[in-house]
Amino acid sequence: MPKYNSRLDKRAKKKSNVILNSLIGVVLLLIVVVGATIFLGNDTEQAAGDNTASTSAAGSSAAEEEEEEMEEPASTDEDTEENEEASEDENSAEEESDTEAQDADEETPVADGEDLVSEDESKEKKEEKDKQEDKKKKDEKETSSDNDKKIVKNSDEPNVKKEIVNPSWKPIGTEQTGEHVAEYEESSADWQEKVQALSYATGLSEDNMTVWWLERNGGPDKAVGTVAPKDQSTTYRVYLQWVDGKGWKPVKMQELIENDKD
Repeated sequence: MPKYNSRLDKRAKKKSNVILNSLIGVVLLLIVVVGATIFLGNDTEQAAGDNTASTSAAGSSAAEEEEEEMEEPASTDEDTEENEEASEDENSAEEESDTEAQDADEETPVADGEDLVSEDESKEKKEEKDKQEDKKKKDEKETSSDNDKKIVKNSDEPNVKKEIVNPSWKPIGTEQTGEHVAEYEESSADWQEKVQALSYATGLSEDNMTVWWLERNGGPDKAVGTVAPKDQSTTYRVYLQWVDGKGWKPVKMQELIENDKD
């Protein structure tokens, strides 16, 4: 009987060991399966996350491009509106300027009158200038004609190079009235008329003539003056005679060798 029990015990232990080993194997298999599932699941989630991120990025890029495309027309529209507003402002400014100019023309008839007056003055000045030019040409012609009538001769007088007499010389005219009184003050009218007679005889303009000497010559109606051009190239002595009501008249002129009044 004890021997039989021992065999039963051995069989029971053996069966228990088989069961335990089978359970251990199942547990190990489960561990392997769970581990593999966890590992593969992480890879799948990561891949899915990457795919989701790529999809999100692509979607964001597409959204940004669409926004840019939407913004560009808006910007173009804004530019167009600004250009239209600027054009309208320019047109408005031009219309206001034209209106103001028209109003100014309508409100200032006096200015037109002033323009007419200005034109009349310009016309008068032109006519006066033409008269002066004609007179100058006439005087030059007369001077040229007078020069043709000059009588020039050598002189034996000391310091006299030659003597000139012109029969066409005339009195220069006068503004003096009443009895003539010879005066030798530079501010007097008589003095100024004598200077004009000296300029007339020599052909020198008063601006280009220096009066070195001017004095009485033997009587109240006679005078003699010494003059020269500004460059002092020639010196003249001119004899004058007063003609009642007509002024001083040159009667003789001498070209001097040297200026004896310098």
